[in-house]
Amino acid sequence: MSRQFQRSLTLCIIAVIGMVMVWLLVSLPPAVRALDDENGTLEIIDNSQADFADGVFQRTVVAASPGSPSNPDVVGAVELAPAGALNRNKWSIAAAQLPQPLSDASVVSLGRYLFVIGGATSPNPGEENRSRYVYRGVVNQETGSLETRDPVPPGNDAFTAFSIPAVDPGPECVTDTPLAGRSRAGAVAVPATTGSNLGYIFIIGGSMYDQRCATYDFSTNIVQRATIDASGNIVSWIAPNNWRFPTLDINGNIITNPDSPDLRGIQNVQVVHVRTSNGTDYIYAIGGLSIAPSQFLQEDIYPHVFYTKVDNNGNLVHPTNASAATVWARLPDLPFTIHSGTAIATSTTRIESGVPVQKDAIFLLGGCIDIECNTLNTSVRRADVNPTDGTLTWTNQVARTSGGGTQPINIQGRQGVTGISFNNRLYYVTGSTATGTPGASGATATIPVAIYNDQFLLEDLTASGNYFVGTNETSDYVLPLPNRRLNAAVALVPAVPPSNGTTQANAAWMYVIGGSNESNQPTKTIFVGGVGGANETTGTTRVSEGWYYSKPFPVLTSGETSRLLAIKWATDLNRPTQNPDADIRIQFRAVVTSGTCRESDFDPSTSSTNPSRWRDLDGDTSSPLRSMNGENEVRLINAFPDEEIKATCMQYRAQFLQDPGLPTFTPRLRYFAVEKVVAAKPDILIDEFDVQTNSGGFANIVLRLRNLRNNSLSATRSVVAASGGGSFFVDLCIARRTNPSTPALTAVPAPDPNAGDSATPSCATVSAQVPKSAMEPGATYSIALSEWIKAQGGGAVNWNEIFGEPGTYDIGIVVDYNTMAGEDAQGRSNNRGENVSPPNGIIRTITITAPPNPLPSSYEIFVPVIHR
Repeated sequence: MSRQFQRSLTLCIIAVIGMVMVWLLVSLPPAVRALDDENGTLEIIDNSQADFADGVFQRTVVAASPGSPSNPDVVGAVELAPAGALNRNKWSIAAAQLPQPLSDASVVSLGRYLFVIGGATSPNPGEENRSRYVYRGVVNQETGSLETRDPVPPGNDAFTAFSIPAVDPGPECVTDTPLAGRSRAGAVAVPATTGSNLGYIFIIGGSMYDQRCATYDFSTNIVQRATIDASGNIVSWIAPNNWRFPTLDINGNIITNPDSPDLRGIQNVQVVHVRTSNGTDYIYAIGGLSIAPSQFLQEDIYPHVFYTKVDNNGNLVHPTNASAATVWARLPDLPFTIHSGTAIATSTTRIESGVPVQKDAIFLLGGCIDIECNTLNTSVRRADVNPTDGTLTWTNQVARTSGGGTQPINIQGRQGVTGISFNNRLYYVTGSTATGTPGASGATATIPVAIYNDQFLLEDLTASGNYFVGTNETSDYVLPLPNRRLNAAVALVPAVPPSNGTTQANAAWMYVIGGSNESNQPTKTIFVGGVGGANETTGTTRVSEGWYYSKPFPVLTSGETSRLLAIKWATDLNRPTQNPDADIRIQFRAVVTSGTCRESDFDPSTSSTNPSRWRDLDGDTSSPLRSMNGENEVRLINAFPDEEIKATCMQYRAQFLQDPGLPTFTPRLRYFAVEKVVAAKPDILIDEFDVQTNSGGFANIVLRLRNLRNNSLSATRSVVAASGGGSFFVDLCIARRTNPSTPALTAVPAPDPNAGDSATPSCATVSAQVPKSAMEPGATYSIALSEWIKAQGGGAVNWNEIFGEPGTYDIGIVVDYNTMAGEDAQGRSNNRGENVSPPNGIIRTITITAPPNPLPSSYEIFVPVIHR
């Protein structure tokens, strides 16, 4: 039932009666909840190459385009990636060198830091030639060069040396002598998710030699973790016994007795880290070689797959059983044994049920399938990662056929090979094509490349069944002549192009470090190449589809939470006749945080009730396409009419579609911008509330409201802008005490968002309407005594009926009980006078000894019914 008022007013002249009737009919329409659009501040988020380079590229690249931009555009765009062999002109020999020649070292990166772990300084495994250091280099992300300083031995001018702590290497060291130096270890870097540290480095197994232990080299089962602080320094090490690499008993179970004589170590194992789409970190160890001179099988090669989980504190834990005696769990074996290959972590975005989702997988390439490398692995295997429990599903159906099906493929076999993934490309880095050991004669200078689509299927880059391009050592070499390498290591560091640079930039720097040459001698050399740019390859054909993810970025306005008004973007999308459906599809998500802005701040739920979900934008509502050529703008009040989108942090992503016809064509995203205002809210304050008496009788109610939030006009929004036109209500609860010393009214109901538009506080005695249009930021509004109406039934107030009997009265107030003014919880928290300095309290108390003064007039008129 609607709440109705029939206000009786006492007037002196008919003209005033008419004016009041007109004011009620025109100025106080029923409240509505429509929102108004506004003009805000436009902030261009990504425009230059440096801006775009911060993002994540999936089959897309940063480009020095357009050549002659017009304001506000500058040189910088994202476009579909070219497909082809690597451009050797993008590669060079770095001026910096390693502190000593190293082969079979592991290399990882965290942020701008390179870490070179262990390695051998000579080719003979039966020598004490293993490095016991982690060498850290600092990358200049603009140029790709390594920063230099005064040399501090055992480091040099480019690398700082951190000693690896010596620990018990395992049962092969009969004297239990602690050792540190090793080569052929597996290593991964795991970025930290909490705290101030940069991340962690995990070193797994490796080859060791020390005459105090044995007369032969052997594999160790040590697993060590180094903690890296924000400045790239190693600040601590641990190596718990339950982290040691697992050995299986004759029944295929992991041996958990740390003193078992059957324990073995591991080396040349394919180790890879995967952070899944739900943010869980897993480390996988695939295959590997074990040298254990004291065992019956002195050398063994494995098909086993083990994995462990990294918790938020950087500790290894069992993936499924927290009480297990080891942190490792066994997954199903490969169909073949393997060592000295490469396992590459990959991720991509695909559309499932109309929703973009991230998927993760591991590619296994190269390596030897017997101990002496007489047979090289030429197959390509892929394991799809379950994001919930980390389990793997292996397949050899890794390539897309011309008809859209899948098939297995073979590639050039290589041992001592390494690899990495970036921008949906697989880089198969150097290594040896020769069989047997050491295989130095087959060392290579090439880095074959493959591109995978959103199903992790490799694309035929030449339309002739050639899925990896760049294998010809004569025409496709990448390392500057005459250099060839095997047993080198590779790592990526994000590039930071110069601000507003006009020459072609890179998205990342790739480093090929150390390794042995064709004479099997370890080297100090570091090769560096730019990747992720439009000229990374020599090809002109573009991939048919790709994604670009911006980095999460803050969107504060004047230091306050923003309300997003519009999203704007510019494209180069002049579609050729052969590509009529080429397009760029933009999505964004926004979240309000407490000072952070990172991926983990967003709720990944696709529910329509999730305020930080991905939202589609349509810049071309006149066609099925989502972007027009040139400027695009979406007013969010039109795209999402029932939502007010607030943010301190946001992110966008763009899907690029070529619509294959002309394979050299690519859409380009030139800039992305957001229009915003301070996410102001109304806050209706009780500026003054007083119940006055005169000569012992009731005289007046003085009430003045003010719209002001946090004492800041910029943080305050008009009530009309927040909730539409109309009015809201103020209610007074008035109660006479039975006992003058005992309050009759101790509280009034708080504003209730669920009360409904027609509800009235149960204690309400009189009510008044406040026009929303009067409540601009900072504005005040006073309610005259004549504006009060009976709360129940409506009609004019007879103050003699309310205050005519002598006694003590308590009067409480509630502003906007129905929450029609658009206030949030903070704004509603003071609508009964809470936290307001005296004399503005929640309850006013007066003592009446005489009838009201002034007395009510005998003239009454009735105005039309007003629905609350």
